Amino acid sequence: MHLAERLSLPEGYAARPYAGAADHAAMAALLTEYRLVTGDPEMVTTEQLDQSYAHLTDCDPDLDIALVERDGTLVAYTRPVHHDLEQTTDLIVFVPTLPTHFGADLFHGLADGCEAHLRKWITERPARYRGYADHPGPGVTPTDGEAAWLEARGYEPTEWSASLRRPNLDDIPDLPLPDGIEVRPVQPEQMREIVAAHHECFRGEWDFTEITEREFAHIIDDPSRDETLWQVAWDGDTIVGQVKPFINPEENAARGYRRGYTEYISTHRDYRNRGIAGALLARALVAVRDRGMTEAVLGVDTNNPGGAFQLYTKLGFELQTYEAIYTKPA
Repeated sequence: MHLAERLSLPEGYAARPYAGAADHAAMAALLTEYRLVTGDPEMVTTEQLDQSYAHLTDCDPDLDIALVERDGTLVAYTRPVHHDLEQTTDLIVFVPTLPTHFGADLFHGLADGCEAHLRKWITERPARYRGYADHPGPGVTPTDGEAAWLEARGYEPTEWSASLRRPNLDDIPDLPLPDGIEVRPVQPEQMREIVAAHHECFRGEWDFTEITEREFAHIIDDPSRDETLWQVAWDGDTIVGQVKPFINPEENAARGYRRGYTEYISTHRDYRNRGIAGALLARALVAVRDRGMTEAVLGVDTNNPGGAFQLYTKLGFELQTYEAIYTKPA
């Protein structure tokens, strides 16, 4: 059954199947507005969706994507996906909606259909539903919005992430790398090795999955990729840490700021607690400043065992928003 057939929506809303790349411009605009109101200002472009949807591995676009319209205008879409983790299968409910159409009735109608559709991926393995929502923070009870609606459905927050912003690029500390560790310009033939090294740093974490060939292609072909900004540290032939900054010119023009993203931060597990991540992040801040940026942002898992949250705040980043990762048994 197509996902669109499973959706029971409030009066005035209608669901239809995804029509392919022809839908991407409207979907990108919707996702941008949704992200902005939930605390994530990163702008999504049509080109990014073209590239991303060309490499989907966790759903079948012909069956598993539905668009919701009202009076001929796209107001929401949903793409439930599944991830096979080491211990569980995670069934992910994802229902981005225009802020002007946020409401419990529409949300629950979309979530009901998503949960029913996701059951086709349940096997003998343990499984759970997963959702994401902006949140006032650990220890605070949400009273409205997606966090409250997920909790009403029996979901519980199990992990936390945060968005951090450095409001200026002044006074960036000069932090040295340990002896024998050096940053080298990225060569084209090193792309795959660098991506694989970053991914391996997160083995054993709660949401780790083995990287696939399509995921390699998705990351390497990302239109926002700018390896001239990357800070990749080596110890001989071993990649020991990396920060892969990028700049979104369309977002900066639309929002009226000059922002760089200092994301994709990782350190080889045998080289942690030696100052490598801090030194690379400081270099990344200098790199985006030298491109004319005046602020930087990044996202972080607040439960990171290496104390990343504390490192970033010491380097001048300030907390902007929290996001809760919600789960419930399937």
